[in-house]
Amino acid sequence: MRLFCGGKQIGWLRPELAARLGVWKDVFQANAERVTLVKPGALTAVVETLAKEGFIPGWRNERYRIEDLFEIERAAARPFGLKTQAVHVNGIAGGRMWLARRSASKPIDPGLLDNLVGGGISSGISILETLVKEAWEEAGIPAELARNAKFGGTASVLREVPEGVQSELVHIYDLELPADFEPRNQDGEVSEFRLLSFAEVERETLTYEAMIVARDYFSRAKAP
Repeated sequence: MRLFCGGKQIGWLRPELAARLGVWKDVFQANAERVTLVKPGALTAVVETLAKEGFIPGWRNERYRIEDLFEIERAAARPFGLKTQAVHVNGIAGGRMWLARRSASKPIDPGLLDNLVGGGISSGISILETLVKEAWEEAGIPAELARNAKFGGTASVLREVPEGVQSELVHIYDLELPADFEPRNQDGEVSEFRLLSFAEVERETLTYEAMIVARDYFSRAKAP
């Protein structure tokens, strides 16, 4: 079902969650076609209750800003189908691409190969600040090197996922790395790194958005 707030659609709800929200009649208004959030200020308490009930797994203690309307716990974004933003970086070295394998403990896509750097943009943090922060935490890339990343474009993702709906705008960057650079994870969220040819990357199983980001680079690298 469509989720509205402030006169516009902001997300998507599975029927079971939409039905559960009907309990908070002062916070949500519902009919057969849509659910409308009428009291955003009460959403935090609702989300905390839903997390205890299992509707919102993988609590992060991190906030996303949604449509300049309200902030919400990051883990609730997909159950509510809310549009978020992320930054992903293609790490390029000598005509090959670095990939990072996500830790088995990650709540989303555990164990899958990912772009060298990638992360959601939290409330109050800019795209570049997120890029620099994630570059260090995930791959040990110093800030002065990370800031050399070049903007490549954006990609929009809208798809059903186990948690609900992923609605995300991905900011794509490319970073040329020195030939002797060796990524080193700092936050325990990466289990290994692999440096592969572009053809090898195409044959690997990557996260959905990581493959979009990698192929975006390939298409631009081949363009005249």
